[in-house]
Amino acid sequence: FGERGLQGAYKEVEQLHLRNAFSPVKFNELTEEERRKAIGSLIFLKEKEDGEIKGRACADGRKQRENIRKDETASPTVALESVILTAIIEAHENRDVSVLDIPNAFIQTDMEGEKVIMKLRGELAELLVTTAPELYCPFLHDENGKSVLYVELLKALYGTLKAALLFYKKLVKDLVSYGFELNAYDRCVANKIINGNQMTVIWHVDDLKFSHQDPNEVTKFIQWVKSKYEDANIGKVRKIGRA
Repeated sequence: FGERGLQGAYKEVEQLHLRNAFSPVKFNELTEEERRKAIGSLIFLKEKEDGEIKGRACADGRKQRENIRKDETASPTVALESVILTAIIEAHENRDVSVLDIPNAFIQTDMEGEKVIMKLRGELAELLVTTAPELYCPFLHDENGKSVLYVELLKALYGTLKAALLFYKKLVKDLVSYGFELNAYDRCVANKIINGNQMTVIWHVDDLKFSHQDPNEVTKFIQWVKSKYEDANIGKVRKIGRA
């Protein structure tokens, strides 16, 4: 994509920098094990319908499979039966229903547990340096003729094995703080009694479907989601539909 692709990649890397997704680390301060475990970094480019080139940076988390068990990374998702049953209840009770998509969900989630080091190579490393030279330049070094930059991940970057699970925990914590209780049979269904009627939320990763008989309560919940997961840097909560 030439210059357009370069600008798209720069925008994406700049956004990660502005969201404090990582912190640079000096190569000589890393242990041999940390260098060996360092995961790679990738960036993909896609041309949108309007001709804009969109970049999407992510971690190459394949190395993590050597050290993390599958059961430590699995994130629950709503069961098909729950989707069907809540739809039946919503139709029977004539509820107001809405579906939202949370933007950049993983990058809004703090990394937890063992420190994760990511290695940026070549043009990707140099692009990050251009976003804040005074911050990253001292950490840039040469490996076999290529620029390399090591960073510690502070956010659950897409591609890391625990990203979905960490966001799930964050979402559950936020819902519980808002007064919801998790369903005993499906960990991706939550309910709350408002004005004598039940509000139900179900979700698949970062897509939420929720309902209540009072449309005003649905609107209030939309505003709450926006207050938690939307800003100028992160992006807008996207309303997929409302009925």
